Amino acid sequence: MKQAEGTTDIQQTHSLLEIVKAFAVCEHAMANEELDGPRRLDRLMEAHGILMAACGPGHLIPFDELMGRLTGDRAGSLEGLLPDWIDSEALAGVRLMDSEGVATEEGFDFRHEAQRVMRAAQKVGKFAGQVTKPKLDDEYSQEAVFSSIKGPFYERHRTTLVENPTVPSGNLAELNLPSRANDFYKPIPQYAQHNGWWWPCPACKWPMKVAASRTGGRTRGRVRCLYPWHEETGASYEFVVTARKKTAPVLSPTFECRVPSGRFARLWTGAVPRVPEAKPAAEYVALVRPVWRYTVIPGLPELALHRAAAAALEGTAWESHLWPNGDQCDLWITREGREKPRFPADFKDYTWPNHLVNKLHMDGGDQGGAEYLVVPDHRQDQVDQLDAVCRIHRMKAAMTATDYLEMVIGQVKEDRA
Repeated sequence: MKQAEGTTDIQQTHSLLEIVKAFAVCEHAMANEELDGPRRLDRLMEAHGILMAACGPGHLIPFDELMGRLTGDRAGSLEGLLPDWIDSEALAGVRLMDSEGVATEEGFDFRHEAQRVMRAAQKVGKFAGQVTKPKLDDEYSQEAVFSSIKGPFYERHRTTLVENPTVPSGNLAELNLPSRANDFYKPIPQYAQHNGWWWPCPACKWPMKVAASRTGGRTRGRVRCLYPWHEETGASYEFVVTARKKTAPVLSPTFECRVPSGRFARLWTGAVPRVPEAKPAAEYVALVRPVWRYTVIPGLPELALHRAAAAALEGTAWESHLWPNGDQCDLWITREGREKPRFPADFKDYTWPNHLVNKLHMDGGDQGGAEYLVVPDHRQDQVDQLDAVCRIHRMKAAMTATDYLEMVIGQVKEDRA
């Protein structure tokens, strides 16, 4: 991200974060069916105020101009909206909302990842400005989730959340989660429904987004996971929209799903070639989007990595530990008779690697003392940039999950030789 004259990287991040938040408030106002007309207007005006404050004095954005970017062809577009002093290169071409008024994957991740950078900057005194806190889903931050499940059963509760992003409404109590964690489950969102039906992603089991478009004389529905990599690996379907409501549409894959073989098969958490069946929305609840994106999505490869390491170490003096010491780090390996754990790793899944780089700089590396920063295999293109930053802060390396697993197995074999 290039730096505008007279501003710091953190000030630029703050400005862009506030702009993204303004659109998030708009999305919340448009999607919340409990808001009546006057209250919805209040929220939209609040969003307009956040946007104007982020752009600064002397830059007028008419209220109608913002309203014209909430749906349709211009939905979520920043083109021609911002003053010259704001460097919007990081968001060039990115839509913050789609044509149905739902936050896009990139816009959603930008907001939450930038918030982590700003929290870290405030803690070390590198940013003292005001960060707005719109009444959205801030209570569903990663910190709030981990706080709700901390204690002697932390690993079990966190695993339960990762493996149960949706659950039949009447079965929620059977998960045996703390009451605060139960509050993270809400009704299936409207954007994930069609005539009262929803479909779980074959990779993460969370409700996929549903949209309809008319082509020629036929209306077709499209169903896809909101996590782009799941969609790219096969969680992408379509169906023919009919007048029948009691019968759920049958999905057809938009392309062939292929699961890899070889070294990447062991930690595969992408889509599988199984077409999901529709489920009645009224009978299910799902984790809210922030908890799904920042607990379930990274949790799946974390669990896969831990279980693969545990299986590979079975019968040796070595043991894999997931989220040890109440999440001091995400994984480390211990050997019987030795007190110091080996290979302490922190797992990160960021869409915007510059945000992770900035956070590492603010934290001075990993706060839990991890020596390795591990990213999902499909984030391979981030490794070189992250590795350079890790070494600045005396961490040993950044690497993909498969590379980390192979390193651990290789070291253990050498130790036994």
